[in-house]
Amino acid sequence: MSVANITSTVDTTGKSTGTAGATTGLLNTDAFMNLLVTQLKYQDPLDPMKTNEFMSQLAALTSVERLQNINDSLTDLKKTTETGNMLDIIGKKIQVDGNRLSQGDEFTVTPSADYDRVVFSVTNLKTGSVETVTRQKGDSLTYTNAGTDSVQVTAAAYNKGGAISGTSAAFRTVTGVRNGSTGVSLVTGNGDEYKASSIAVIKN
Repeated sequence: MSVANITSTVDTTGKSTGTAGATTGLLNTDAFMNLLVTQLKYQDPLDPMKTNEFMSQLAALTSVERLQNINDSLTDLKKTTETGNMLDIIGKKIQVDGNRLSQGDEFTVTPSADYDRVVFSVTNLKTGSVETVTRQKGDSLTYTNAGTDSVQVTAAAYNKGGAISGTSAAFRTVTGVRNGSTGVSLVTGNGDEYKASSIAVIKN
């Protein structure tokens, strides 16, 4: 007798009672015992439940539980392996959206045309103070936050006094790896988390 698709049972008072199987599609131990008690109580006295039927149901439950345990173990193993593979990223930098930097994070600018200078405007998010950093052509166009306070960075490129367009990218330092219910996440210096699967660029 198959019990895999049973999603509700009748208790000893005759009321309908939902089981865990309603959400998983499988009966857990409590639901299975509930079902057996109900079957025994309401069985036909002239045609009682056969011993082999009871044993067959019990064997089916045991098999389901073992398969579920194997599946859980494989899932845990997969998460552990994924987390282990990500440990090598700790200390490296990942490209993320935004322009807020913690200590050691970077902000890189790429002008779309010829330029003679790039000006970074750095706002300290703790004190509100603003610092301007100018880089000439040939200098590094990456600003690194060397301080302990978080900062917000914007930048503009110029050529002969006129502003030109460009692109920018923030790179945050990975300080940890977290294995959660949604998968492996990379933790950065300010505590923000990013799904490992969403990261496209990693650099030292």
